[in-house]
Amino acid sequence: MSKKLTSTLLLFAVFIGFLIWGLNTFMSGLSFKSGDDSFVYGILLLICSFTALFAILKLPYKNQK
Repeated sequence: MSKKLTSTLLLFAVFIGFLIWGLNTFMSGLSFKSGDDSFVYGILLLICSFTALFAILKLPYKNQK
């Protein structure tokens, strides 16, 4: 497997992992209990997830003719 394909798959795994983790943390923080920062942590994890997605979309691709 080429390095480019391996790095793309790992970046996609990071995107999926942070997305699931961020959504779970965000949903658990919606109750707004006093002293619970899960809502903010969920938003930060979702931002990391979308940053990884943006990096995937900005990767150069091979033109197929």
